[in-house]
Amino acid sequence: MIIRTIPLGPVRANTYIVTDEKSGSTFIVDAGAYNPRLERLINDKKIEYILLTHGHFDHIMGVSELKKRFPDAKVCIHEADAPMLSDDMLSLAFAFGAGVDKDLKADIILHDGDELPFGDKKIRVIHTPGHTKGGVTYMIDDCMFTGDTLFCGSVGRTDFPGGDSKELNDSICRLFDIDGDFNVYPGHDMNTTLSDERKNNPYVDWRK
Repeated sequence: MIIRTIPLGPVRANTYIVTDEKSGSTFIVDAGAYNPRLERLINDKKIEYILLTHGHFDHIMGVSELKKRFPDAKVCIHEADAPMLSDDMLSLAFAFGAGVDKDLKADIILHDGDELPFGDKKIRVIHTPGHTKGGVTYMIDDCMFTGDTLFCGSVGRTDFPGGDSKELNDSICRLFDIDGDFNVYPGHDMNTTLSDERKNNPYVDWRK
């Protein structure tokens, strides 16, 4: 797979463009904005999914334009965060003078353990609440897209509505308990690995 990262939107949330080299199919993880650079990178792609790690405005503000450009792409979000797609208050867009598309809806409502076909692979959905009630992590091959659950040397904040520090810690411990190592692609800032976070992340009370 080819993975490209573009920080987009007012707080530079990471948008990931993931392309299967065999089939040419692509999925996008989060979209804080839609701009010419993103358009150039996806112009010749077949977008199958727009995968949302959660429903905060800085991860969804580009989704409406993406859906217009690629109407066959399936917008996917956990059931608990689905109402945030079209609600300025729930998505926190109101606090930043932004507005979400009131007509935006999910094509696929996700639940823990769901699997989405992608070429000859599957994208696994892990419910990782704590930052929001419907936060999820997407796993494929040796990659994890953790949204605002797990960062390099840090974790997501829990002081927004729906946040819960114990839930967040439990969610990250669940990721840490998965066998093996994974490349971690977070919602902001730099990439990391699961093994490095198990050893060094100071914010997680993990079973040693």
